[in-house]
Amino acid sequence: MESNPPSSILIVGSGVFGLSTAWALSKRPLFAGTTITVVDHARGQFPPTDCASVDTSRIIRADYADPHYTALATVAQEEWRKQGHDDLGGQGRYTESGFVLTADEAKEVKVGTKSGMDYTKESWKNVVEYAVKNGFSADRIKTLESRDALNAALGTDAHPGDWGYFNTLSGWADAGKGMKWLYERVAATGRVNFVDANVQELATEGDRVVGAKLLDGTLLAGDVVFVAAGAWTGELIDLRGQVEATGHVLGYVDITEDELAVLSKQPVVLNLSSGLFIIPPREKVLKVARHSFGYLNPTTVHNALPPSPSLRRGPIVVSRPATHRDGELSRLPLEADVDLRRALKDLVPIKGLENRPWRETRLCWYSDTRDGDWLVDWHPGWKGLFIATGDSGHGYKFLPLLGERVLDCMLGNGGDLGHKWRWKGPADEVIGREVDGKFHGLITHDGSRGGYPGMILQEELARMN
Repeated sequence: MESNPPSSILIVGSGVFGLSTAWALSKRPLFAGTTITVVDHARGQFPPTDCASVDTSRIIRADYADPHYTALATVAQEEWRKQGHDDLGGQGRYTESGFVLTADEAKEVKVGTKSGMDYTKESWKNVVEYAVKNGFSADRIKTLESRDALNAALGTDAHPGDWGYFNTLSGWADAGKGMKWLYERVAATGRVNFVDANVQELATEGDRVVGAKLLDGTLLAGDVVFVAAGAWTGELIDLRGQVEATGHVLGYVDITEDELAVLSKQPVVLNLSSGLFIIPPREKVLKVARHSFGYLNPTTVHNALPPSPSLRRGPIVVSRPATHRDGELSRLPLEADVDLRRALKDLVPIKGLENRPWRETRLCWYSDTRDGDWLVDWHPGWKGLFIATGDSGHGYKFLPLLGERVLDCMLGNGGDLGHKWRWKGPADEVIGREVDGKFHGLITHDGSRGGYPGMILQEELARMN
């Protein structure tokens, strides 16, 4: 591609992967003559409101057990910290509140996997090393080596965790405002055509993907088709056993002005054993959420591209997002309601919030992989098809540089990250598939997930009837 850039690139999806890559393409001289089109079922708003990267807040951290992500996030944080009016971090889009990462002592850890405590301690070592490398004092990151120390740091009197640390160099972003900032910059280039339409399937000719077929039968063509459809990717491409959509619960409660004055000064806090986390509010609404194994929603889809041209399309069962497009959840499953209220009790210094009614609840849909590494690579079975998905719930914080790194991978210059994000194929014949009426969900085993794997959304909702 370096010597023969495509005349057109069609990007399916306008989330953080799709928009940031469109922005990168518009800035690279190599693609000066390339037509760039972004298509998404936006319903009048790019990116769509049920896109995973659109919400009141996302954690911005370099706190990873994997030093590759710590290094990448450290570079991204330099951009987030710029507070000029037009900078990404300006106008309240980024707040460096500090971040408490904690975990419970593990009762049992399966061979070949990590516990939340393993992840937390490895993350602490990585962020201390990178803080010093980047000119920050090591004491900007302080260990909290007991439940009492954690309670003292958070002003709580409960069970926030058994060990953790406070990183003053991390914080949170207003994700909705950040994505609006990104969209406005992409649109301002004048290089990107936006199409608001529902993609039904990828169109092929022989062994090549040549475009996307829309609900009304229209074909959008592209020399390169770049699919960045997040948790909806499994509807378009058979990625069973490699990438899977999982739903993660969020809840919002109203708070008073006095409570806001206290909570707005709190750090972000995340317990990796439970997955529960709190992000400090800017307005009189507090968000509580769970970064967990997530819910599965097995659904039959009919138009997914098969692994190779030698195979026919046919109905397959995949976990598919259920959002307000499909009818908003009227209430959380009981176990999620109980768990989120536990977070309000354990992680917040104001008593009684766990008894408040929910102002709003929703599911945030991740595109998960087995190891938490993304999938950013050319499809090995089809020519002209590039995929960027598998964010595993931690893509948004890399917004300032994500598109450039994805584009490097597209050009074959991804380096160590390109190797991590390569196509790995399914692990076996069962994971990600329905066998004898039972759906065997993919499980992310990188130590960053809490809760219980394999929960089926409709089964959990049915328990409430």
